[in-house]
Amino acid sequence: MVDWSDERIAALSDQDLRNLRVNAERKSAGDLLAKCDAELEKRNAAKPRKAAKPRTELKEFEHAISGELAEVGKRMAAKYDLSEETARAKSAGIKGFRSHKLLDAQGYAKLGGHQRDGTVAVDRYISYRRGNDIVTLGVWLPKDSPIESHEFHVSAPATMIEGGKAFSEVRPGVSEKDLQETRLMRNFKDLPSAEAAFDAALAKITA
Repeated sequence: MVDWSDERIAALSDQDLRNLRVNAERKSAGDLLAKCDAELEKRNAAKPRKAAKPRTELKEFEHAISGELAEVGKRMAAKYDLSEETARAKSAGIKGFRSHKLLDAQGYAKLGGHQRDGTVAVDRYISYRRGNDIVTLGVWLPKDSPIESHEFHVSAPATMIEGGKAFSEVRPGVSEKDLQETRLMRNFKDLPSAEAAFDAALAKITA
């Protein structure tokens, strides 16, 4: 019978240590099993942890701007009743109605479908729906474009947005998956101007 001292166990290779643990478990050798677990835990703790990969400049931009859009959403939620409960109550009788969560599960702007399918580099947005009407505010960056060329897009029903254009005018060459005949869009280079347009549209949709 081998006397498995702590020193002897520590001298084993990782594979031999794992084999010894399996044998100890099979033989119900509780003391030896505990020693093996302690040594394995010690070795795992000593292993250098893989550092998280640093974000690319594009991902840093996306993360930061998603946070800024979320802050706009929080300001609007404090100003208007954008709760899902109210949206559902005010949309009774609308077939297939689904309320929009203003932000994603992490509290940032939601990931848009065009970024999800790789059509564009960045498509992040916040939105509110009541009845068949939808109001959105998002950031848009085409593929292979410099970050500074990004735009902020506000969309809303035609009666809720001044100076709105067809989606195809604001996003040329990008096909929309859903019909957008009842909604128009405006593009802005700065977030405060886009926020003001989004605010004005929310005032109408919640009136």
